[in-house]
Amino acid sequence: MLSIPGAPRLFASALVGRLPQGMSSLAILLLVRGATHSYAAAGVAVGAYALATAACAPFVGRLVDRFGRARVLVPFALVQACAYVALVAASRSGASVFGLVALSAIAGALLPPIAPVARVLLREVFDDPSLRDTAYALDAVAQESIWVAGPLVVALVIAVTSPELAVVLLGAVCVSGTLLFVSSPVVRRSDAPRAPDERRSALASRELRSLLGPVALTGMALGAIEVGLPSLAIHAGSRPASGLLLAVWSIGSMAGGLWYGSRVWRSSLVSRYQLLLVLAVVCTAPLIAARTIDVAFICAIVAGLTIAPVFSCQYALVGRSVAPGTETEAFTWISAALIGGLAAGSAIGGAVVGPLGVSAPFVISCATSVVAAVIAVGVRGVVQESPSRAG
Repeated sequence: MLSIPGAPRLFASALVGRLPQGMSSLAILLLVRGATHSYAAAGVAVGAYALATAACAPFVGRLVDRFGRARVLVPFALVQACAYVALVAASRSGASVFGLVALSAIAGALLPPIAPVARVLLREVFDDPSLRDTAYALDAVAQESIWVAGPLVVALVIAVTSPELAVVLLGAVCVSGTLLFVSSPVVRRSDAPRAPDERRSALASRELRSLLGPVALTGMALGAIEVGLPSLAIHAGSRPASGLLLAVWSIGSMAGGLWYGSRVWRSSLVSRYQLLLVLAVVCTAPLIAARTIDVAFICAIVAGLTIAPVFSCQYALVGRSVAPGTETEAFTWISAALIGGLAAGSAIGGAVVGPLGVSAPFVISCATSVVAAVIAVGVRGVVQESPSRAG
């Protein structure tokens, strides 16, 4: 796959361009916490950032489809960097919580949709369906590596300097990563504005609409686990293990994605998607009974195994269902559904830990994955699949 001309540069530049996604939550959380001395305010700021990203992503994606990638990505990256600088200035000047939350939301709304654009380009670079499915799997693995590397970069910067510099660095990485991505030959040779068509929308695709429910429910399941793992660590008496449990969870996802992408599948894509959602329940269920750190580490790795494969199937299904001229918007709708689901799952998971115990978020995760698998049954009758790769 990486022998295809332009593919290595595309993957590498997209990885750098997406690094701010893994950095932003922790950097903003610690900046606002330091300015307000309130974790509640910091949590609201991070939530506002994520929800603004989800709400505005489809609109930004449609702009990319209409005006071209570089014409949208670069200005958004530059303005987002300015929003980060404004957020730092506001935190140093004693701005109100409302002002900090508003600036965080503005920064989230301006996030350049590099990940959706990269997934669109994978459709253009890889004509062979088997290579394209492998490319989606590798993209899902790369996404997981961002969630591992991003917080580590922020933690290192803060240990040496301050949260303010971490947020400034966030803006610098956003601009430089975006410029590196749009300068990729694959991006430049296929980047051209399209004829205006105000009536065209990615949501006109019935296939895409059928995927939004399972994607959002998958996000809810993951959001509940993101809350459940730190809660489990604290309940077991090891607060420092919170971050390690989340890290090994992501490592499990990366391992699952590499295994999935290295295989050649005879089953249909929709059947695989349904099976992986069911396996997500099976892999997450052991966390319900975990009570010690040692057991939690093993269960967290197992719980992560299906994440990247599920994402890979979702990307492939979107790639098969989008109409020409709406590709980026379609992938941003999937991102918006996932982010919205993550926010809801985190909120629900956090709300049930106190009254119901540390097992409750994992029960919720399993339940939402079951519902996602049931809804995905309907996808079979909607998505018009092209022939699955043989082997």
